[in-house]
Amino acid sequence: MSFIDWQDLFDEVFEDCSDNWILTFLHRNDMSQYENLQKNCVKMTRTGYAHFHCKKCSKTWSSAKAQVVLYHPKSKTSSRKVTLRFYGQQCKRCSNRNNHFVDPEFENDKMKSYLETLYQKFGWYYYGDERPETQNRDINKERQMNGPHVKELCEACQSGCCERI
Repeated sequence: MSFIDWQDLFDEVFEDCSDNWILTFLHRNDMSQYENLQKNCVKMTRTGYAHFHCKKCSKTWSSAKAQVVLYHPKSKTSSRKVTLRFYGQQCKRCSNRNNHFVDPEFENDKMKSYLETLYQKFGWYYYGDERPETQNRDINKERQMNGPHVKELCEACQSGCCERI
């Protein structure tokens, strides 16, 4: 799913919010914005099952370690902006030829559950709603996969934020 798909779901999930929140995208090469987000925002990391499709050679694969991060301001007085960051994987077939990362393609229901969790968090974080009791939901539960985790091909590993490091 593309950023536009995330944006459509974000708008759907946040349509009843009293403030107008927007979703933006952080490109992996924008280190200035990344450093600003790390310093001034709260991050919600989700790791889950996703598909990958290399546009250079058409190879496809799946991973239970696909990662996405949603950044939001530390206070409501800041901008009403959520920033989405994908952590990609390199294609095994193409990895020797370039440093190109393929973004994860999460299933619609997974994307929506991540955004609904963020929306619920916003309720108590920004708007004073009562914080719900912690539930044993498996929103970030991994799907069992038999394949190896290749650190050299994992952008999150290379960035120092993969759970498998």
